[in-house]
Amino acid sequence: MLIEMKAQGDKKIIGFDMDGVVLDHTENKLLLAKKFNLKIKKEETPSDLIRHLMPLSVYRKFQIDLNDNPKFRCLCAVMPGTKQILRRIIKSEVPYFLVSRRKKERAAIKILKYHGLWPKYFNKNNAYFVITPEDKNKKAVELGITHYFDDQQTILDKLVNVKNKFLFDHLGVFKNSPYRRIKSWKEIARLI
Repeated sequence: MLIEMKAQGDKKIIGFDMDGVVLDHTENKLLLAKKFNLKIKKEETPSDLIRHLMPLSVYRKFQIDLNDNPKFRCLCAVMPGTKQILRRIIKSEVPYFLVSRRKKERAAIKILKYHGLWPKYFNKNNAYFVITPEDKNKKAVELGITHYFDDQQTILDKLVNVKNKFLFDHLGVFKNSPYRRIKSWKEIARLI
């Protein structure tokens, strides 16, 4: 896929998920797990794993706290290297977009502003917030996205119209993934 991405040159259009790719919620998830009396390891915090460690009703409350509780909302970290690589992408003039499943767009923008990502790197011209994984696929088609980075295999499965899909696996837990695994933004830089 590395050769494929470079070979497409001017035709590549990059898409990024927000939570788990741009923003790291690992520590917040560990803190929230304690609040819900759950003992989980750092390696169990990716969304595709943690949701199976608790009943669905608890997971929904967990997600609401994680995404909407002001106490946790801005405590997340920016993934290392994100801003540096986004600057490189901007300089290369490769089109890129943020396509995130966030019900509350204003809250998402607030987090991005807090971390200095809005409007410098993401703004009304290149950031989209959708509800379902299928909506992500529709938006990717509409934007012409050729390469998409997400931290959830279940989401990548739904992006049926995106040719090049990469699993952002910064904790290195999805060794048997059918998708090309990317562990860091430095690896993304090598693809550009």
